[in-house]
Amino acid sequence: MRGDEEQVNQKNWWAPIWRGLVADDTAKHYRSMRAAIWLFLYFVVHANRRTGTLARRYDTIARETGFNKRTVRQWLLILRKAGYVQVERSGSSLAISIQIQKWKPLPPLRAKP
Repeated sequence: MRGDEEQVNQKNWWAPIWRGLVADDTAKHYRSMRAAIWLFLYFVVHANRRTGTLARRYDTIARETGFNKRTVRQWLLILRKAGYVQVERSGSSLAISIQIQKWKPLPPLRAKP
């Protein structure tokens, strides 16, 4: 039962997206990312909210998103080359550590009066 509850909570999780990513009359980000936007959004939703970092394996990303592992690799290369993420490989298990560039942490929640 706990696993089902956890999965529901994960599916309801949200993350802020910078407005300029999609509202840009030059379509700069669209031209840079194309379909890799889906991987970028996955990173934003799963990143540490204070640091903009996350660690994942290609297999984990593929399993959680339904994307082919080869597609994940191609999209990650696009995001790296365009400067949206920095990637470090850690260990022999192909774990990747991702730092989302220009990450802005969420401000702390204010108490309601």
